[in-house]
Amino acid sequence: MIEEKLKRNVIILSIVFVVMILAVFIKPSMTGYSIYQQVKESNYSIEDYGENIQDLKTKLLVSDTNLSSCSAFNRELLTELEKYSDKFSECNSELNVLQTNFSLFNEKYEKTIKNLGADLDQKNEEFNKLINEKQEEIDDLRLQYDALAENLANNLCCKAKVDNPDISSYKIENNKIICLEEGGLDISC
Repeated sequence: MIEEKLKRNVIILSIVFVVMILAVFIKPSMTGYSIYQQVKESNYSIEDYGENIQDLKTKLLVSDTNLSSCSAFNRELLTELEKYSDKFSECNSELNVLQTNFSLFNEKYEKTIKNLGADLDQKNEEFNKLINEKQEEIDDLRLQYDALAENLANNLCCKAKVDNPDISSYKIENNKIICLEEGGLDISC
């Protein structure tokens, strides 16, 4: 009975082993046959198919070369981009500092302009006040001058009227009193 079991187990193991070997060999054979059928249906000969594979290998090699060149270029470009990004950051920092300085300068400038404007307004007021005072003095002096000139003219021309009774007026010309028979300012004697 043990022998029969052993025989049966050996047979079962042999069948399983054969099935596994067949599966290992049959699957690649079926895949190869399937590919062969596809090649056959595409109206390519084995030589054409081989040439296409060679062309594809050549194109793949060219594509790999191009990819390597592009990768090298991209690495170089990224390095340059990082360098310019750092420079941009520096410039941006400098710009912020300059903007801050400009704001401070502008505030100081506006304050100075405001103070100068206030000083100018004050000086203008003082100047206008001084002009008004001097104008009042000038007007007062002019009134005094006119009164003095009139008194003097009356005295002179009234004395001159004794000699020439036609004298009735006077005028002041080149800081001199001139007695007139007609026109000018009337004298009162």
